[in-house]
Amino acid sequence: MFKKNNEETVVVKGAIPKTLKLQFKVTCVQKELQMSEALENLIRQWIQADAPINELAVDLFNEDYEDVKAYIPKSLKRQLKLLCAQKRITIRSILYVLIKQWVEVGQASPRLFDSKSRRNITY
Repeated sequence: MFKKNNEETVVVKGAIPKTLKLQFKVTCVQKELQMSEALENLIRQWIQADAPINELAVDLFNEDYEDVKAYIPKSLKRQLKLLCAQKRITIRSILYVLIKQWVEVGQASPRLFDSKSRRNITY
């Protein structure tokens, strides 16, 4: 744990398909973002949107997995864990859907998130 802007940060992680993790890394590089920064923004936006869970019927069998992790504020992880518990979903599932949607939209629209202006990521 370390502090970012005077707030303690913690790790959030989940196993996602290796191919998706690679696409996520590439998208982050193209948008000049750190993976932690992108995931933090995606999680914040998901929470602000009332934590929709409409695309969780995901078939992930026969996939090779790799952990994706981000350092996010402790308070944000607490919110994420609480919402996941209330909705009876896993953090891994949410990370998978958020990353998948962001990568897919990012491939169609090159400037979803301007790293210099720090506007919200659209997904």
